[in-house]
Amino acid sequence: MERHFFERSPVEVGPDFLGTQITVDEVTMRIVEVEAYLGPHDQAAHSFSGKPTKRTAPMFGPPGHLYVYFTYGMHHCMNIVCGHEGEGYGLLLRGAEIINGHDLVAERRFGCSYAELTAAQRRNLVNGPAKLCQGFGLTTADSGQDLYQARFRLVADSVDAVVQTTRIGIPNAGEATAYPWRFYVEASEGVSKR
Repeated sequence: MERHFFERSPVEVGPDFLGTQITVDEVTMRIVEVEAYLGPHDQAAHSFSGKPTKRTAPMFGPPGHLYVYFTYGMHHCMNIVCGHEGEGYGLLLRGAEIINGHDLVAERRFGCSYAELTAAQRRNLVNGPAKLCQGFGLTTADSGQDLYQARFRLVADSVDAVVQTTRIGIPNAGEATAYPWRFYVEASEGVSKR
């Protein structure tokens, strides 16, 4: 997957990105759910003001970089910067399926091996943005990192049916609350909410 893939609106990138396998160090996941955020055109975006802050500066950087933020005083969530430098566009990764590194993800999430997980823990391993980010072992210390460096790998793949719907968890974002900028793989169990 070439960097120019991300040099578009995240609303365009989102459905095309589904099925992509991302490797971070020893963990590989297939992305099955994403949300698009369009900077100053989107009241729900951290970059809505149009002006970078210390926290949001990576979101205004070049495409193909990470923007990782900390929320609710306990969770990290990861975005891939899209569009062009200075726009503040991002694609939030919301849900995935683990391809490799099951034990490492289980250890990070629940402090045990994958074999020791309950059925409920397996179902809820990486079906949410904070769970996915924790599974990859990423924190705000990784914000701004280039996905085209050695510790990351992106491999494009296709999916069958894609669902497009409204985003989750942004009830106070004015008209942006209703924007249909969430995309997910219909048949996947890695989706956070249908």
